[in-house]
Amino acid sequence: MMHTGFLNTGPDGRFVHSFYPAPAVWCCATHVLGLPEETDRQGAAAHEAGHAVAAFVVGIHVIGITLTTEREQQPCGPAVAVSGVTDIGPLAVPVDGYLTMLAAGEAAHRRWLRESGLYSADRAWAVECGALDDTGKGVDALREQVPELEDTGYRQLFWRSRPAAEALVDAHWNRVLAVAAGLARLGRLSGAEAAALAGLPN
Repeated sequence: MMHTGFLNTGPDGRFVHSFYPAPAVWCCATHVLGLPEETDRQGAAAHEAGHAVAAFVVGIHVIGITLTTEREQQPCGPAVAVSGVTDIGPLAVPVDGYLTMLAAGEAAHRRWLRESGLYSADRAWAVECGALDDTGKGVDALREQVPELEDTGYRQLFWRSRPAAEALVDAHWNRVLAVAAGLARLGRLSGAEAAALAGLPN
């Protein structure tokens, strides 16, 4: 059975459709995550390392990985968040592999929260919100495959990639940690550097 997700109303009145239920009270995902900047940096590094290692495994070329610290003034107060980008080359793999790679970032982030003793349902939701760009890319890929669905249906289809992503991350967790450590330390890795840390071809 397909997971239908949860439809929540954000502080600005917009509907938010998510795999995890939103907290009972929230202002923004950054404050729900509620981690110190350096800790958040480690989580973001694990997230991008998840993408990179999954890309190596499924055969997607990685150009580079970058972390960025963003300081914003949210309606609920100042927020500091660390985000990342994994740049990839032209796709030459089946769409399932691409979707697994997209879902692997969030999967790695959630596992990192658990391993660090920081996991909670609210933080899982916040990490999902932080991966909306990944979800959007997955939805775009699925629109080309199945053009007749409503928006929520595409998210539900993308969520079917979560088990494969989680299994891949679990099988290569030490590689994810190795890439994440290098990325957190340096802030940027080339695809070749990340592949060397992972011990996988790029």
